[in-house]
Amino acid sequence: MSQTINSSEEKTLDKFTLVALLVALVVYPLLYSTDFFSSLLFPFLPDEFVSSLHNDDERTEWWYFIFSNLLFHWIPFLFIWFSLIKNNETWSSIGVDWSWFVKHKIWFVGILTILITSAFILPGIYYGNELPTRSQAGFIGPISTAERLVTIIVIAFTVAITEEVIFRGFALTRLKRIIPNPWFILPIIAVSFVFIHGEIRSLGLTLNYLIFSLAFGSFFILKGFKRLEILILIHFLINASLVFVP
Repeated sequence: MSQTINSSEEKTLDKFTLVALLVALVVYPLLYSTDFFSSLLFPFLPDEFVSSLHNDDERTEWWYFIFSNLLFHWIPFLFIWFSLIKNNETWSSIGVDWSWFVKHKIWFVGILTILITSAFILPGIYYGNELPTRSQAGFIGPISTAERLVTIIVIAFTVAITEEVIFRGFALTRLKRIIPNPWFILPIIAVSFVFIHGEIRSLGLTLNYLIFSLAFGSFFILKGFKRLEILILIHFLINASLVFVP
């Protein structure tokens, strides 16, 4: 009898999990890719601010992008956290062991030291006393020391933690409750992952995000839905490399 009940529970999603999945995989990608909040807010913002966003000689757009990403990444993450709390589920249920980072803290302190030091030194090496208005790495590339430090916090830490928790840890383990074969889940997540990086701009970028999502998701599945912390670390290192770009 108990086996029947457990099997039934595995085939359903509770309301907290369902809401968290909808926010993470549908609402978040939809709003981000359509730039919904910008179109909603811009009419109420000062004209000077809006015009500076479109001025290539200013860095306002970069800072707007960074802080909007903070919201877009942490809000779905908080829905997931709330779902775990309401269901008395631990972080290990989505395959992450936060203590792993503590065990290897010496390495992480070393990496962080290199990144912070580079953020202070590289602008002077690359540009001297005159900072350019755009990085050679394109729009997303940081220029000043402040921008490189914020890149560590937002593009490296925030993005690595939230995206791996959302699109690998939570999405795969929870959707598996209603789709037993996890390999069928990967394309669903990959599509959402593409759209949380904005509107479709080129085939190359789209393929890049698709391959990234499929590769990371495959690793997580093959590891038995564990060791998400390794994916977080790899994702962090990839994004943190922006600190070094000219």
